[in-house]
Amino acid sequence: MDKQNEEYKIKINKLEKYIKELELKLKEKDTIINEEKIKNDNLNKRIKELENISNNNDKNNDIKELENEIKLFKSYCKFSEEDKLISIKFISANQEINYNIVAKNTDKFSKIETILYEKYPKYNGTDNFFLVDGNRINRSRSLQDNKIKNNDIITLQVENYD
Repeated sequence: MDKQNEEYKIKINKLEKYIKELELKLKEKDTIINEEKIKNDNLNKRIKELENISNNNDKNNDIKELENEIKLFKSYCKFSEEDKLISIKFISANQEINYNIVAKNTDKFSKIETILYEKYPKYNGTDNFFLVDGNRINRSRSLQDNKIKNNDIITLQVENYD
């Protein structure tokens, strides 16, 4: 029996040694797995960063395309550097006129007045004057010179000679 016990002890020692080796290998594998997870996480973060950069490049390209279209439009419409499109609203004291017009800030007011009279011909034959911010508008001057800005409201007043 002693001999058999000795053999069992030797086998147990060998198995314990083998278990320790396996545990060591398992720890090494766990370390490698954790390192790879960290690498994977870093790569995923980098992919997201690159996707964001790509999306920004797409947006930048869209902006550049729009800027080019604006340049072409301005060239086609003979815009100078100082020309800007503005929207102005016409109203009348009697509330018959409520009309928006888009024009260049360098257009003469008389040109805009003509457009208004095409829409409201009954006012073409009357003696009218126009106000913006309480100031009378000079027909022969540009919108800019009359200090008419984007989204300004211009009031048409009919002169009454009683």
